[in-house]
Amino acid sequence: MRPELVIAHEWIGLNVEVVKSVNPCEVGIRGKVVDETKNTLKIMTEKGLKTVIKKGRVFRVKFAGKLMDVSGDLINFRPEERIRRGLILLKRGKVRRW
Repeated sequence: MRPELVIAHEWIGLNVEVVKSVNPCEVGIRGKVVDETKNTLKIMTEKGLKTVIKKGRVFRVKFAGKLMDVSGDLINFRPEERIRRGLILLKRGKVRRW
């Protein structure tokens, strides 16, 4: 599976870490995504459930055997829209291929 398809992939169940955020308290939050809305990811951490806004953040995710950083702005859509838009962005070459 091509790693750039992470944008168009289901995120629930993926392990993520917040590596960049406008809120310094969010940097370092890591765990498994248990729910996703248009604007947020709900991440189950060792300390409990954390809700992190997608916009303006960078998430590190392990996908297709590679660690990659994904801008939250690229995934800031409802899950069903993100999948469709992600495939369109890939076709237009707007997403960097790893």
